[in-house]
Amino acid sequence: GPSGSSMVTVGSNTETAPSVIAANAVTWAALVPTVTVQSVAIAASAPVVKFTVADAAGRPVIGLGNTTKSSTATVASYPNLAFAMAKLVPAVSGSPSKWVSYIVTTVPTKNATTGVVTPAAPTRPSTDNTGKLVDNGDGSYQYTFYRDVTTIKAQVAAMTVTAPNDKAALGDLTYDPNATTRVTVVVSGNAPGTGTNTPTATASSVAAVPMVAPTNYYYDFVPATGKPPTATDPERLITSTATCNNCHQVLGGLPGAASDANVAAFHGGSRNNAAYCVVCHTAQRGYGQVEATVASTNGAIKTFSGSTYIVSARTVGNFPNMIHKIHEGGLLVNKMYNYGGVLANDTTYPQDVRNCQNCHTQTTATPQGGNWMTQPNTVACGSCHDGINFATGGGIKLKAAMLGGTTYNPEAHPAGPLTDDTTCVLCHKPAAIDVYHLPVTPPNPNNALLAEASPPNANTNAAWIASGAVDNRLPTGAIVVTYNVKSVSRNASKQPVMVFQMLQNGVATPLNVFASATVNPATGQKEIWNNFMGSPSAYFVFAVPQDGIAQPSDFNVSVSGWLRSIWYNNGTGTGTGAGTLEALTGADAGYYKVTLTGVTVPDNAVMLTGGLGYTYNVTSTLPLTQTNLEAYPVTAATATGQTNKKGGLIVIAPNVQVVASSGCPTATGGTACTSSGAYVPRRVIVQDSKCDACHQVLGTFTEDAFHAGQRNDGTTCSWCHRPNQTSSGWSADSAAFVHAIHAAGKRGDANKYTWHAASTTEGFWDIGYPGILNNCQGCHLPNTYNYGTSTSTTPMNNPDNRPFRTVATGRNALTAGATTTTYTYAAGACTAGTSAAQTDLGAFSLSPYLITASGSASNIDLGVGFSYNAGLATSNGCKPDGTPYSNPAGGTLAAGSSTLVTSPTVTVCSACHVTSDAISHFKINGAAWYQARGVALNGTNETCLVCHGSGRIADIAVMHSQQ
Repeated sequence: GPSGSSMVTVGSNTETAPSVIAANAVTWAALVPTVTVQSVAIAASAPVVKFTVADAAGRPVIGLGNTTKSSTATVASYPNLAFAMAKLVPAVSGSPSKWVSYIVTTVPTKNATTGVVTPAAPTRPSTDNTGKLVDNGDGSYQYTFYRDVTTIKAQVAAMTVTAPNDKAALGDLTYDPNATTRVTVVVSGNAPGTGTNTPTATASSVAAVPMVAPTNYYYDFVPATGKPPTATDPERLITSTATCNNCHQVLGGLPGAASDANVAAFHGGSRNNAAYCVVCHTAQRGYGQVEATVASTNGAIKTFSGSTYIVSARTVGNFPNMIHKIHEGGLLVNKMYNYGGVLANDTTYPQDVRNCQNCHTQTTATPQGGNWMTQPNTVACGSCHDGINFATGGGIKLKAAMLGGTTYNPEAHPAGPLTDDTTCVLCHKPAAIDVYHLPVTPPNPNNALLAEASPPNANTNAAWIASGAVDNRLPTGAIVVTYNVKSVSRNASKQPVMVFQMLQNGVATPLNVFASATVNPATGQKEIWNNFMGSPSAYFVFAVPQDGIAQPSDFNVSVSGWLRSIWYNNGTGTGTGAGTLEALTGADAGYYKVTLTGVTVPDNAVMLTGGLGYTYNVTSTLPLTQTNLEAYPVTAATATGQTNKKGGLIVIAPNVQVVASSGCPTATGGTACTSSGAYVPRRVIVQDSKCDACHQVLGTFTEDAFHAGQRNDGTTCSWCHRPNQTSSGWSADSAAFVHAIHAAGKRGDANKYTWHAASTTEGFWDIGYPGILNNCQGCHLPNTYNYGTSTSTTPMNNPDNRPFRTVATGRNALTAGATTTTYTYAAGACTAGTSAAQTDLGAFSLSPYLITASGSASNIDLGVGFSYNAGLATSNGCKPDGTPYSNPAGGTLAAGSSTLVTSPTVTVCSACHVTSDAISHFKINGAAWYQARGVALNGTNETCLVCHGSGRIADIAVMHSQQ
């Protein structure tokens, strides 16, 4: 209605007033309805529900009574409303309580030509919207169900069915007035008069306009009293929509949105409440279905063909079975699950699946949230542990299958066959269930400390990684390590300095004094802490002038010191850490000061920032790892020449960062410094908690991890993934790869993101982003991704101060089997050599845009990349053309003019928008796309923000709005 109206009218299906329809359609699309049920009455007739509907401002919504009736319908329906009703059957024989839907019959239909009526028949759980609605004209309504739930059992019993339909699959449909009963109300769909929402269900001349924010409301009550359940009545509230939306943002997706921005969408976006899902996704969904066909077996592992609606006599569409399987994804033992087109084996999960508490936590809103620990049963447990046949006790365990096993084990379930769930709790006690589901990622089987690693990977984890500290779900004896960085500065010698302390279980814990430290029995050498090996690193980042930009707004230099090496060198050992480490006294007692004495931060540096953590190289800078836990033993490396130990437990310690608060030379730094000598920080555009809402702890998964979980702060990915980083013809800048990984669905098969592909069939294009892709605020802080913040004019936030993103440097072999010329520097000269042949995998991993830009030539020279020498000695090397270079301390080696670059804004946009038309649009508007740096620096600058900047005609924020 008009501004100030006391009611909101959503209109009718009449097609005779297009102007009114358009106005109603706009109102409908923006409507955020709220439903409240006042009462539900079930006497000796169909249920009667009294409810109200209001908009987001609390104004009553009227006019929801529009109907539609197709040529085959026998009764009219309310296309924008849907009701469901189910009873809760209490737990029995150890099995959990379960919902049984009463809405399991069809509505009679007729032949449009002959008028012959097909009578009602049993069906899987559905909704009711063919009853009688009364609109009271004040936002209150009364709906009488079409189906009489008090006689539904008798109705179904009187119906005749044929195989594979089996009425027994619909369960006990006896109406129970004393059972906890759930009624659901949905307001959704297309605006009346648009699409097929017309009186005759035929297409309107007006395109469909969906409600963007439909509502699913549920109301639990006991029919005998007409009131909500009391404390003594059974309930089943195990998870909440809010927990689903930590990842999904909007459960079910946005109605009407493009599928490539809603890859996890279902039911057209109209089903968005987990409490509603459970009344339809019951065991009754097995009605009319047959056991899945096994196409082949590999030992105990089955591969299915066709649909898998029933597996091992259990209904896959039953909510706990279905949801667990979808989230278990590629870890499932059996292969080729297909439930209604949902391929469970192909889904990905962004954290450890053993974080059961992230979906199931006992709270006031979810009082049965702890059932996962207290009520083990074959439906829920078997949904993930799908290799076990509980009827026989045989099969294969998840762990065995995850390690590559296939052998059938007749005692896979040690307790043997189960006839029901009665005895599950005898073995599976809550404490044991919790322990077996602790999120602990095993050592990477290809870590470089293993002789059998192929290929060996030093930048991964050789230890077990526990990621449950945030929820206090850790192995017994595990120590929680945290860091406290008090300050970062640049001293008078222009060296980076950090004042910090390290804590165990929240208590500041001194580092060992080297001279008096005892040898750690697990490692055979002194360590900075007893019962630990390795250490974190002190990391510092800043930016120096590049490509004509005096004060870049992105980091282009990083320096670090491994604390253990500095500690060892400062003591009586022979470490080579170029730094000093001292225990502070007085007001700073309990803190330590580390100074990187082998590094100089120049006066023209900007954004100096330091942080603690980050270490993850298993051969040189071992992460801080606990060594005294029997369940996570420390053993010698088996790889030749490796002296570090493998094993132990890493409890992920959150990275901590601080902007340098002093040492900024205000006289020369100008706007890059504050008046007090602090450095102006890099723009803040993302929030780590937004990453962790989906990832739990950034960096770890059930079987794998990136950076060993040690680089776990999403706001500092830009420290290493900087504009000059490149890999396989892709920009390794954080803005490029983070967007591209999450945009797999948008990029599609024609533009696969092949960076770091594991094979030609496995890569980042497999990622299914569970949220709404164009919801930029799912990751970004408001008004930052479009440069709309008030500080965007400062040098560190100015979009014009962003350097080009490098996409390729050096020599490249762009075809399989080709080699490149290599050069080795010695005594001022470069000696030529030949690289190994480019492998098929390497060729596949290369960016196709690099191949196109280079004409698929082999041994192509794209020039030397940018580097700054922050050390104290001259850095020597060879350029790709064989020319030696010497970069003095404090010197900059400029990137070669033939290195390929993309424009900074385009680097971000092209992560999602990468069609040929999009690329042409970029180029037409002055952007560089896989262009030689020399050409780009002298060409027209990208003009993206002229149209797409904050407040402009195509503001990034507006173009990515969900409305």
